[in-house]
Amino acid sequence: MAHLGGRDGNMGNDRVGTGSGRGTAPTFSRRRALRGLAGTALAGAAGLSARHAGASYAAPDEFAAKAVYLNPTMDDGYDLDRLLGLIDRTELNALVIDVKEEGVYVDTGVDLFLEAGTVFPYYDVAAVLDALHAHDVYAIARLVVFKDTPLAEARPDLAVADAATGGPWRDMNGVAWVNPFSEEIWAANIGLAVELVGLGFDEIQFDYVRFPTDGDLEAMDFGREVTESVRVETIAGFLGAARTNLAAGGAKVGADVFGFTLLLDDIGIGQNVGRIADVVDYVCPMVYPSHFPNGSIAVDGHPNDFPYETIAISLGAGAEKVAGAMGKLRPWLQDFSLPGMSDYGAAEVRAQINAAEANGAAGWMIWNAASVYHEDAFAPAG
Repeated sequence: MAHLGGRDGNMGNDRVGTGSGRGTAPTFSRRRALRGLAGTALAGAAGLSARHAGASYAAPDEFAAKAVYLNPTMDDGYDLDRLLGLIDRTELNALVIDVKEEGVYVDTGVDLFLEAGTVFPYYDVAAVLDALHAHDVYAIARLVVFKDTPLAEARPDLAVADAATGGPWRDMNGVAWVNPFSEEIWAANIGLAVELVGLGFDEIQFDYVRFPTDGDLEAMDFGREVTESVRVETIAGFLGAARTNLAAGGAKVGADVFGFTLLLDDIGIGQNVGRIADVVDYVCPMVYPSHFPNGSIAVDGHPNDFPYETIAISLGAGAEKVAGAMGKLRPWLQDFSLPGMSDYGAAEVRAQINAAEANGAAGWMIWNAASVYHEDAFAPAG
């Protein structure tokens, strides 16, 4: 999945579980509430800062996803029941689960993935969704798009090519990427997303929806000229096409972006926050404080030691890039520690949550690659 609990960090800064329902029908359905808010800007807007007084926020009773991440590829199983228990006991109301990263993790009828041999089912989607919806949990499918080594190796004609070797280009970690300009790649990933919405996912969240960031970038061959504007419009084009195709199913579309994209307009990967906000329901910046380099933002030390301030500064910058649509920003926050940095526990996780909520975010999501979380960071269920 990712290194040490973080994934796709801020560039330069950047086995089925089952369970019964709650026992009684909920008087307020989080999923039904969000379904009824199509086209509305969403936010958890308590404690707005004066800086954002003019922004467009949702009313306090509107749905804001409060999610944790579930890794379905863990060796000991992904233990859905454990996380459903955590959600039942706390303010949590949503769960993000992988459907595609190192291959497709669920059954699919998409020909490209089947013919390439990149389908490796880890769980029964229907059973997982039944369990989530029985607990009134908003279900988010995380779908990795252009970082796709299995497909790039099986179909080198669809890969970003290495100008020197003619084979698939690889980043510094040896990962091969598929070509963001490929209509066949677009169609396959959107087709998978449409299938998942038909099965009952409430939201599709596209990750690694960008151009590569590291390795010998000069050796990349996309088969055409690539400029900043081309990169930006390519990524926005894919996301816009996905949203158009998913709209009929009533699902939301999210896009994971580098945290540093809130601070800079272009970092060479095609992720322009303002442009992406035009074509998705949620922009999901990975604003993990541990991933910001020392001195990259105005705090008195390493950003890892300032969880509240790092999130507040990032969302403040993001508000200026998505003027009038602050309710589209839903950040990824960290519940993991990196070597050589201060450990993160419940207090540090809560500080990030408080900053997100105080600065108008449309909810928040917590990342830990092993799907283990500090329960004390979350308010008890009301």
